[in-house]
Amino acid sequence: MDIPFWQGFLVLCALAALFILWPVLVVKRNQKQSLLSDVQGEANETLYEEHLKELEATHVRGEIDSKELANLRRDLERTMTADSAANTLPERPVVSSIRSRFPVIGLVVALPIVALIMYQMLGAGPDWSIYKLARERVQLDEPKAQLAATENLIRKLQERVSDRPGNAQNWYLLATVASDLGEYHEAVRALRRVLELEPNAPQVMAELAQALYLAAGNTVTPEVSRNTQMALQLNPNMPTALGLAGIEAFQSGAYQSAIDHWSLAVSQLDPKSSASQALTGGILRAQMAMEKSGVSSAKTAKSTKSKAEAPKVSVSVAVSFDDSIVNAKPEDLVFVYARAWQGPKMPLAIRKLTVADLPVKIVLDETMSMAPGMDLKSFPQIEVVARIAISGSAIPESGDWQASIGPVILADKPGTLSLKISEQIP
Repeated sequence: MDIPFWQGFLVLCALAALFILWPVLVVKRNQKQSLLSDVQGEANETLYEEHLKELEATHVRGEIDSKELANLRRDLERTMTADSAANTLPERPVVSSIRSRFPVIGLVVALPIVALIMYQMLGAGPDWSIYKLARERVQLDEPKAQLAATENLIRKLQERVSDRPGNAQNWYLLATVASDLGEYHEAVRALRRVLELEPNAPQVMAELAQALYLAAGNTVTPEVSRNTQMALQLNPNMPTALGLAGIEAFQSGAYQSAIDHWSLAVSQLDPKSSASQALTGGILRAQMAMEKSGVSSAKTAKSTKSKAEAPKVSVSVAVSFDDSIVNAKPEDLVFVYARAWQGPKMPLAIRKLTVADLPVKIVLDETMSMAPGMDLKSFPQIEVVARIAISGSAIPESGDWQASIGPVILADKPGTLSLKISEQIP
């Protein structure tokens, strides 16, 4: 639970005032005696010793006898005791005059005022306001309210970084919020400033490359490529940089390189995240582009070459569809694939058919994988899916028809799996 600033400030001021005023208002007689006892006692002791020496000297000179000396010594002791009792302080505070308390009261009043002035000059009040606004913005559900909060947050961040240009955290937050609002040029400006403050931050390099890519209308410019490569040199497993590197490779026709980059990125993302699903769709498109161009990946060629050398992990699938329910054309694409059960959504093995091919019995094996290290041997349990892509997209979309079965334990060597497509994706 957050404590409001003024509430916390007043509590601390009260504690400081109590600390200062306590000796003034509460210290009583015993404390005063403890403060003054040493000085008064030393004075009485010195006077007593001087009188005693005079009496002894008088006795030595014969002016008084021993009896008189004893009587005078007792009188001297009684006098010293009476003086000590007379000097005893009454039970009241050490500072007994209201005038003498003015400096202390002035200090109690001046302390919070000086603290406020110093906080306004050196404190992080504006940063705290920005933090609260950013948190409130995330909790808003209404688009209009969220847009207004985002614009207000950007304005406050711009003012703050103008006052404190050395705060890398505020620059980074400004870049993030500007990207969410689609103001990519402002995001680029902020991220460049963050890199000036923290030159060896691979995440910032990758996000700068992404902002430059979006600002250029989804174009891989030389600056995008340069920042992407610099980020991968510092962190070869960064999903943002891997995604951009895959886009650059795909656009240049290096489909296998694009698949490798995207596969590595997908393996580090939440399978349910939008980024993971988008990259998985990109992998499928790259695989289809390779098939159209007649180019085979090195892994596929190697697997084909060694096909007779070792038994392959495979699963047999019989695919059909309910023509009384499914409204599909003979030329509509059908994707049959296996993927990890409750794991990454990228296909471990895939086969592309058409509705005209159905019903059909096919075999999915490890030679049909789309990326190294992501095949049927990689996961002990799989899910097999057959989907009629009404839209023709490799990514599942609303209106497509599908059927699935899982979990399938490959070690149990299941027989032929039957999939009858009859369920429409909402």
